[in-house]
Amino acid sequence: MIRAILAAACLATPACADEAIDRAVEQVILPAVADFADRTEALAEAAEADCTPLSPVLRAAWEGAMEGWLMVQDFRFGPLEATGLREAIAYWPDTRGFRPRALNRALTTATGPQSEQDMAGAPISLRGLYAIEAMLFDPRFNTYGAGEPGCDLVRLMAADLAGNAALLEEEWEDFAPLLQGAEAGNATYFNAAEARQALFTGLVVSMQFDMLERLGLPLGTGGEPRPELAESRVSGRTLQNIIDATRGHEALALALTDDPATRAELAADFDDLRERLRAIDDPVLANVSEPAGRFMVDVAATAYTAVWTKVNRLLSEELGVTMGVVGFDGD
Repeated sequence: MIRAILAAACLATPACADEAIDRAVEQVILPAVADFADRTEALAEAAEADCTPLSPVLRAAWEGAMEGWLMVQDFRFGPLEATGLREAIAYWPDTRGFRPRALNRALTTATGPQSEQDMAGAPISLRGLYAIEAMLFDPRFNTYGAGEPGCDLVRLMAADLAGNAALLEEEWEDFAPLLQGAEAGNATYFNAAEARQALFTGLVVSMQFDMLERLGLPLGTGGEPRPELAESRVSGRTLQNIIDATRGHEALALALTDDPATRAELAADFDDLRERLRAIDDPVLANVSEPAGRFMVDVAATAYTAVWTKVNRLLSEELGVTMGVVGFDGD
C-alpha cells in the first residue's frame, strides 16, 4: 500500500515545492519503511517454519531485519515518535539489564506472553530485534529446542515485530503527505522549514547516537572501557551495525542536499568513514580494553565526529535549519 502513495503524495500544490523533502520521503523513507516491513515479515515466516536458535535461515532473517532497521532508525520523528514503536522495535541500550531479567521471567514462570495480544502488552525489553537476538545468540537463552517455551516465545516476538513494522508502514501512508505538504493549516508542520528541521534533526541525532552509544559505550568513560556494553555483542554484529547505520545516514544526507558537489563530498566522506570502521577489524569491539584496540576505535570515532560535524554544518546552512531536541532510546 505504501508504494501506491509515491505517485499521489505530491499533487500539484505549492506545498509540494520542496525538492529536498520530496526526495527524502520518496527516495529514502518510504522505500526503507516498506523494505523493513518486508524483512520483518520474512523473519516471522522463518520463525514459523523453524524457531530453533541454530536455524541458519532464522538467523539470516534476523540479520536481514536488523539491516532493514538500520535504514529506518533515522526517522525518529512522526510515526516512530508518536506511536512509541521505536522502543518496541529496538530497545537498546539496556545498561541496567532489564532484558535478561524479562527473558528469564518469560521462560521460567507462567506469566510469560502466550499470545500476540500478550506480546503487545509485554515490557519493551521483551520485544523487538534485540530480544529476538538474545533468544537466538545469547548462550543464556538459546538452548531451547522445537516445541519448548523458548521456541514459542521467538515466534511470538517475531510476529509482534512484523506487526509493528507493518503498522509503521501504514502510519507513514498518512504521515508522508503531512511532511511533504507543510503549509499554513497543516497542524503538524506549519511550513517547509519545520519539515526540513525534522528530517535534519533525525539524521544528526542518529549519527550522535552512533558516536555516544554504539562507539561510546564500549569505549567507556574515565579510562575504564566497557566492552560488555557493546550493541549486538552476542550476535557478533557490533561493528557491522555501525557500518550499516552509516548507509542509512548517508542515504538521508544525500537526499537532503540539492548541491551535486555537496552530495559527492559527503558520499566520499561516508565511504572513507566506513573504511576506517572496517580497519578496526574487531567485530564486537572486545579489544577496547587493550591500548592498540582502543586506539583503532578512537581513530574511527574521531573520523565519525568529523563527518558528523560536516553533515551538520553543510546541511544546516543549505536547509536553513538547526538541530531540534530529540531524546535517545534505551536507558
